[in-house]
Amino acid sequence: MPRPKRTNKPAKERTLSRNNAQGGGWKVIEQTNPDFFSYYKKQKIIPEDEWDDFVKALREPLPTTFRLTSSRPTAHALNEHIKQVYVPFLTGIEHEGKQLQPPKPIEWYPHQLAWQLPVPKSALRKNDHMRKFQHFLVYETDAGNISRQEAVSMIPPLLLDVQPGHTALDMCAAPGSKSVQILEALHGPALHAGAGEKDVSPQGLLIANDSDAKRCHLLVHQSLHRVPGTGMMVTNHDATQLPSLRLPKVDKTLDGRLKFTPDDERELAKTPKGRERAQKDYEGMLFDRILADVPCSGDGTLRKNLGIWNDWSVGNGIGLHTLQLRILLRGIQLLKPGGRLVYSTCSMNPMENESVISAALALCPEMSILPVPDALPGLKRRPGLTSWEVLDNSLQAAPRPGSEDADKPDAPEQPEEGVAVEQDNDKSTVGGSKGKGKGKKGKKADGPNNVDKKGQRKAWTATLWPRGDEGEKGLEHCLRLYPHLQDTGAFFVCVLVKKGDAEPEKKGEQEQTMEIEAGAPAAAEKRERSATPTPVDGQPEAKKARQGEAAAPAAEVAAKDDEEKKEQVMGGGRPFNEEPYIYLPGLEDEQIQVIKDFFGISDSFPFSDLLVRNATGAALRSVYLTSDLTRKLLLSNAYTRMRLISCGVKLFTRQDSSKDGTYRCKWRLNSEGLEVVRPFLDERRILKVGNETLRQVMQEVSVKFDDLKEEDVRERVKAMEPGSAILRVEKAKGKDIEMEEDLYLAFWISKTSCNLMVEKLEKSALSLRLYAEDVTPHSKANVAAAKSAAATPATTDFETAAATDAVEKEDGEKVEAEEQLAKEEAGEEGLATSAGDAA
Repeated sequence: MPRPKRTNKPAKERTLSRNNAQGGGWKVIEQTNPDFFSYYKKQKIIPEDEWDDFVKALREPLPTTFRLTSSRPTAHALNEHIKQVYVPFLTGIEHEGKQLQPPKPIEWYPHQLAWQLPVPKSALRKNDHMRKFQHFLVYETDAGNISRQEAVSMIPPLLLDVQPGHTALDMCAAPGSKSVQILEALHGPALHAGAGEKDVSPQGLLIANDSDAKRCHLLVHQSLHRVPGTGMMVTNHDATQLPSLRLPKVDKTLDGRLKFTPDDERELAKTPKGRERAQKDYEGMLFDRILADVPCSGDGTLRKNLGIWNDWSVGNGIGLHTLQLRILLRGIQLLKPGGRLVYSTCSMNPMENESVISAALALCPEMSILPVPDALPGLKRRPGLTSWEVLDNSLQAAPRPGSEDADKPDAPEQPEEGVAVEQDNDKSTVGGSKGKGKGKKGKKADGPNNVDKKGQRKAWTATLWPRGDEGEKGLEHCLRLYPHLQDTGAFFVCVLVKKGDAEPEKKGEQEQTMEIEAGAPAAAEKRERSATPTPVDGQPEAKKARQGEAAAPAAEVAAKDDEEKKEQVMGGGRPFNEEPYIYLPGLEDEQIQVIKDFFGISDSFPFSDLLVRNATGAALRSVYLTSDLTRKLLLSNAYTRMRLISCGVKLFTRQDSSKDGTYRCKWRLNSEGLEVVRPFLDERRILKVGNETLRQVMQEVSVKFDDLKEEDVRERVKAMEPGSAILRVEKAKGKDIEMEEDLYLAFWISKTSCNLMVEKLEKSALSLRLYAEDVTPHSKANVAAAKSAAATPATTDFETAAATDAVEKEDGEKVEAEEQLAKEEAGEEGLATSAGDAA
């Protein structure tokens, strides 16, 4: 490995970072940037007596932080396991002559379900004790019981104050850590603990949206793997152009309907008669809670995204201001009177924070900032700014638009008023417009500091500047979170509420959508903007071209009258080719009747909320369950308009595993939906076993009936009809642990053998928790032992092998998605999370 280049900088200002983009090797990252320090000195974000502590904290690596999935039945038991087993185990140990600190609860996180581990990464890798704890974290994360998430990233969903039954929208959701928090709150604590009440279809709803389809699929793996939600939907839209959706005023409007609104009905709605009928049958959908965790320059993540030290410039935040304001304004439009919206960034720049809030409040008098001084006791915060400076690249005051424009903020829908407009072969960067000429309200000034490298003058939008009434608006009630306060990243959060004493203006669905389509350019995907924010000048040509393509000029958008083209623009300019979700006719469907009879599902189960994902509407491969509200929403809107990537929980998967085809039910229970459907099952498919059998099926890929060690289990399993089942262990016991809740696991019974239908990583996590070691056949030690015995003929029967292969295929897909997500979050593909979600 080549040695790093020598530098004369002090050691505290240097760090090494893997240079993946250049094929390996190490490069020196100088943890200093004079413009960065000068800019924030001028903005006065930090008191003078705290400045040195602030700078020192920026140069320190972030501690490891994680939280437990509160809605899982294992959450509190797992938390106690950390307190009673791992905290003592990790207390008093040393690494390289220094004493390491054990994990400690994050004091402001509710119920102490979040933890911080302030040890260097080298200790996690090299110290035996810490490496064992890291092993535990990795497996529990893969199992969905733990989320690795930066501490300040946990704050916006907590301040959103989501309650069970709310309708919630996460506008820029990927990678999904905050969406999981919202979903947990939506379902209430200990989702599965109250499963006996058979509340399988809560009326709450979460729409998690992202502008990039690939990241939407990663979001599905991130969220549904941890918190299966029948009221969870993932959509693929530009956040500035989220469509207006509708719900039926009365349930009978949807009588007999099994799929989305057809295109011919949408065409009819454009006529006067059709509009009248639509207004009679439907009403617009607004949300109780909205999270706008918007794309940002990400300079609050300096402690983990070290490349920002080199790439930071004044223009990074300015270039995103208009996009952020557009997203916020669209969120305000979709918020119910009396509802709450949380705006957040992982940036310290007032151009992306207070200036956006101030402009939105000026444009939307129905909105106000909600003070939250008593929220999250123990959280150290600083007030929002009520004054700031708009600076150019030379850190001098930028030219402010004329006073006649300062009285009224520039409407962000006007493309000419964009920030840092660059004319480059008729292509504009973020906030710019196509064509030549001067913006109506943007002021252009001559001089070396206001001309880019091509000699083009720049325009500035008036919304960047404070208007003088920021104190009256209560901007000091925004939250600023800094690294030196509690050893975290930096973050900005603002809680907004909409006055509830006035109904919003009623507008037709088409009219409101046209208004938004004509006014906002398509937003580029969240991570890409964080990694390559639009600058005032000096960006490489490749970045400019990519951003120019992502931000479609508003004039072109408005000119597209073809409905199909509009649908593509709504999703960021890309066609939408996902299969539709179609509801099944309940028990009238033959396969659903077979499933009901085989598993002994109660008549109270909501069979009308079962759907499939294919154009035929037949139960071919998988069957999903949604909430009743989700069903109403899906059936009331056109599928291409919603751009739906995922919804509901997968309950059953077809398992064609029998050679002779004699299995009565060829459907197996999915692990993610097991706790949802279990309260509706009778005892016919539930196999109660002891701890001895649990360890046996954990250790082996499959177990022959005659080899089962517990006689009563052996006799019961022989008597059961082959097919999918549930393994129940009452208060499973292991090494120094006894679970408080009964353990339920997906199981498969063939004609002569049986096996667990649990993903490998989840099985390993359970094994580590129970036995303090990985006893599964997939562990490294057992894999090595298996290779030495490879010549031994296999005895697993065909059906068991096929069933296991099906689970392992799903396991591999999820692992691949998690690995891809981890790469993105670590910046290994040049993409930086816009809100510092996961570590």
